[in-house]
Amino acid sequence: MVDVPARFRATLTIVIDLSLNNGRSPQACVDVMRTFAMHDALRLYSEIDNRRLKKAIAAADHVGAEHVYLANGSGPLLKQCIPYVIRRRVMASLLRMPRHLVNGGGYPVITPTFTYSKVPPQGRQRGLAIRLLPMAPETGLRIEPEDIARALRQQAGFVYLCNPNNPTGQVMLARDPLIELLERFPGSTFWIDEAYVHYLSPLEYRPVSDLVPRYPNLMVSRSFSFAYGLAALRVGYLLASPALVAIFEGQVTGYRLVLLQEEMALAALADTEHLPALRQQVAAGRAQFVRVLAQDPGVQVFDSKANFVLARFTDGRPGAALAAAMLTHGIRIKSFSPFEHVSFDAYFRLTVGTPEENRIAAQALASALTMKGAPPARTTFDAKPGHRRTVEQRDLAQFARCREAYLN
Repeated sequence: MVDVPARFRATLTIVIDLSLNNGRSPQACVDVMRTFAMHDALRLYSEIDNRRLKKAIAAADHVGAEHVYLANGSGPLLKQCIPYVIRRRVMASLLRMPRHLVNGGGYPVITPTFTYSKVPPQGRQRGLAIRLLPMAPETGLRIEPEDIARALRQQAGFVYLCNPNNPTGQVMLARDPLIELLERFPGSTFWIDEAYVHYLSPLEYRPVSDLVPRYPNLMVSRSFSFAYGLAALRVGYLLASPALVAIFEGQVTGYRLVLLQEEMALAALADTEHLPALRQQVAAGRAQFVRVLAQDPGVQVFDSKANFVLARFTDGRPGAALAAAMLTHGIRIKSFSPFEHVSFDAYFRLTVGTPEENRIAAQALASALTMKGAPPARTTFDAKPGHRRTVEQRDLAQFARCREAYLN
């Protein structure tokens, strides 16, 4: 049985969610929340164009404010970017349009086999062919610049790279090789998703946001959801050419981010102590999980620079069975669904949580790795020994209650 602190033992089923890469908010954001704890605090609008936030982002990323497009997370960006690529790169071309209409191959999405799971389905739904760059566990699930160049020599396309990659946590492409690809293949579009870049120190990785003004075929996206812990507010942005930003702005209304979102994002950017401390905490949490996983000879762990650890079973066990076993301890982790002909059954991912969450999860992980067979996926223990309770995994109301009990 996992050692659970006494204050949790009389609560509802404990649920620690280590499946969604949740981050932690800076102290500056906590301070901002306190200023909104009054009846009249939410009655005011933000500026219609969120000008202050755009200027702060532009300064942080070394671009002009005209290159900044704000959005409510990555979903809206995907739904705008992919149709734009089709209109600009496919429908305007007499050579590409017939191929697109026949099999979607006029301007394919080119992305690693293991990537942000929303991108390939979004491209497929819009009629684009998907070209998956091969990744082998024997080589650490890495890709080389030549893998991208080889695909682009066959035909131009829409290259999507998450850097560091989700779910592997590795840097897929460094700055200098990216510059070379941008210059060699000006007819291709490159989207570098730096949603997890803040977990890397400047000594480990040089961001590419400042390249956007130099290369019109480059887009860079960032998020406040992970390292800044503001997923509940849904603040993300795209850095792109002023022409593309103007097109996207024309498709949406003003006041896109409300005052609370804007103030929290500004506070996050201004808190200079947050990221260095967060990187140390996350590195310690990753190491804690890796030590447990390394005790199992049937597990391969992949090197990660983000706030999660990806691993796979090498002995035939499915990742979903471990996810079910962890759920019996009230802990959710990530297992993976197949995409078309590619299976990810052996893989699983754990998000680094708070130090106390990590301690509890590491104990549960050590126990779950020794379990034989797959327990029922929807049965969890509460903190009372021997007491079971059936829960719906996606019951957000119960999760909120359990989370409140856990944090308080």
